Amino acid sequence: RLLPHGARRTAHRGNVPRSSVRTVVMASTSTTTLVTPKWVKDNLADIHVVDASWHMPALKRSAVDEFKAKRIPGAKFFDIDGVSDGANPAPHMLPSTQGMRAALNALGLIDDRAVVLYDNDGMFSVARAWWMFRVFGRDNVFVLDGGAPAYEAAGFTMELDGDVAAVDASAQACQDAMKGEKGSDFRGEREFLVKSMDDVIKNIDASTFQVVDARGQARFRGEAAEPRAGVRSGHIPGSRNVFFGDLLNSNKTFKTKDEIRAIFVSNGVDLSGDKPIVCSCGTGVTACILALALDTIGNPNAAVYDGSWSEYGADEGAPIAVGEA
Repeated sequence: RLLPHGARRTAHRGNVPRSSVRTVVMASTSTTTLVTPKWVKDNLADIHVVDASWHMPALKRSAVDEFKAKRIPGAKFFDIDGVSDGANPAPHMLPSTQGMRAALNALGLIDDRAVVLYDNDGMFSVARAWWMFRVFGRDNVFVLDGGAPAYEAAGFTMELDGDVAAVDASAQACQDAMKGEKGSDFRGEREFLVKSMDDVIKNIDASTFQVVDARGQARFRGEAAEPRAGVRSGHIPGSRNVFFGDLLNSNKTFKTKDEIRAIFVSNGVDLSGDKPIVCSCGTGVTACILALALDTIGNPNAAVYDGSWSEYGADEGAPIAVGEA
């Protein structure tokens, strides 16, 4: 069975039906979650490749149209916005386990092959997809460092135009499966990776975990208006600020492990493992970049506050702070 260098095997059920459990590929989360364009190119026949691109609405870019026009050969499209709890007013909140299972099944991602995720920005929404897969019990999931731009820059051929599998398959399957489901606050199969607003508010006084905010400094300090209407400016009291962009090189690949560690530590984050880390941001997307960065340096269990600031800042009863951390 194909594994990236340093990976190991494990028996893992994840979302695979009990009757069809087989040995799957599991990444060593401290060393092999990120894979190179060459590894992807060399192993296209033996892996699932998934485009998880999503763009901020203000950019007026269509991830679907971009996928139809150009993609890594054989890629399928996973819609982080559509595979979500559509009844929740906060954007792209986690779906139910049934909804996620239906989305993966629609894309044929329930066998034992490794899944490699990427996006068209290099490192943005792909981290959210990686976290979602983990939350729902999948371990054989890797991220292409630098995404589609890195793949093209390495000189590898992209698939252009032509017939592609239904790009709305994952979203449609999820929404169909969730019809009639009541409630929200879905936390998948690994609840320790997910935090709610209630968890975060209780932690202001309890201080049982560290909250690290991935937004830019001006938004964190409350000096810049939030892009979403009705959302206040500021940050969760007691949280730290590590801008996700500081962890990336200019080509959107991750910086070295030593550089990543230094950035977190210099911003007051305790990496000893004594105090858990919860990542937050604007809508739960770039928080996952922090979680992925932490994974690469040996802290694989950082949680994400799913609703993040778009939920927290919109609640007039939630306490906020402004200024430096």
